[in-house]
Amino acid sequence: MDTSASEKKPAATGSDRQIPRPLAIGAIVAALVVSVAIAWMRMQAPAPATREDLQKQWVELADRVSELRRRGRQAEAVQAATASVPLAEAAYGPAHPATAESLNELAMLRIAASDLDGVDGMLRRAAEIQASVTGPDSPEVANTLNNLAQLFEKRGEFDRAREIYDRTLTVYRKSVGAEHEMTARAINNIACLEDARGDHAEAEPMHREALAVREKLLGPAHLDTAESYGNLASNARARGDLDTAEKLQRRALAIRERSSGPDHPLTAASLAGLASVLREQGRLGEADLLAVAALAIRQNTYGFRHPSSASSLETLALIRADEGDLVAARQFLEKAIVIRRRRNGPRHPATAKAMEQLALLKPPAEESTEAATARRTQAIDLLEQVVPIRTDAFGRTHPETLSALEKLIETLRAAEMSEKAEKESKDLAERITSRDAAKQAADVPSEAKPAEAPAPR
Repeated sequence: MDTSASEKKPAATGSDRQIPRPLAIGAIVAALVVSVAIAWMRMQAPAPATREDLQKQWVELADRVSELRRRGRQAEAVQAATASVPLAEAAYGPAHPATAESLNELAMLRIAASDLDGVDGMLRRAAEIQASVTGPDSPEVANTLNNLAQLFEKRGEFDRAREIYDRTLTVYRKSVGAEHEMTARAINNIACLEDARGDHAEAEPMHREALAVREKLLGPAHLDTAESYGNLASNARARGDLDTAEKLQRRALAIRERSSGPDHPLTAASLAGLASVLREQGRLGEADLLAVAALAIRQNTYGFRHPSSASSLETLALIRADEGDLVAARQFLEKAIVIRRRRNGPRHPATAKAMEQLALLKPPAEESTEAATARRTQAIDLLEQVVPIRTDAFGRTHPETLSALEKLIETLRAAEMSEKAEKESKDLAERITSRDAAKQAADVPSEAKPAEAPAPR
């Protein structure tokens, strides 16, 4: 009997199974392809960046920031500078001068953009880094403190700004000498601060000193020299010397157009300054064209909600008001005030200036009784805000403060608010008396003043 058909074979183990030959070959080929692909990917993947690589990247990025800033491409410069700070920390360390340089660069760009949150901390950290390397009274630290003073000036904290500017000027004169670019910059900044405070007579000789140093060291066609031309022109306009102001503004404009280009924010600053001069000379057509050009450049560079754009709106508003377009003038000033309140702050002197301009805007030729009442009510409200802002920023007896108070009294009387006008008049008289007494005391010769009592031991 044949039993082969009924015999049971043992179950096959894994090693006993036979893989069909075509499948086996395919698996081997697939494995080889995967291995080759992995090896190729590893070859293509970049190696971890070395410290030298990071340092090279930082240098290139720092140069990129400077170039973007030079060309007036502010938004791109801010982005690059923001990336530069962590790259410097990775490349050099958190306490290295390169990190301080990146912090300074970013801070200044943020100040220019009126994006001031956190900038104070950036600059203080940069100063600490530099002081640990070069000492607290070095030009490097003074540079950073100069930037910090500009921040305070932007905020309207003029006394704090002046204190720091004075300190930096002392450091520069001691470390690099009186005839140096950095010394001239410090003098220029103090002069601009005094102009911002309305002290134009004090600012003028400092502007001239800074200009003289820059012309001697850098030449009459340098951008820093152009800055001094423009600043001295603004000072001359404020003092009523319009011929000098026009000549200097045109000189600054020519340098900036040639060096930076016709669409650069520096060029816009000169266009705006010249427009203001021409307006005060009564050359409204020329002034209007320049003011519109300056506004376009600033809005394209900084955006529609930047203080520089607000400044151009204010200039254009005054020109349009003189041309008789009071509707446009009011619209421009209202936009400017919104920007100022948001970016400069509601109690900043620049905000107060725009509010005063709107309050003093002349009425249209034909105005209903209701419209006149609403306009006067708004003007009174605005001027009642301007007076305390200027009192805090400039002092109770500063000419700008007293002028705002006088205008408030005039507006109250025009609105037939006699009782309120009388109250403000008494306040004005007290301030003037206080000012005159202080001036008289300052004019008394030192030998005529009573001797001070000895200090108690």
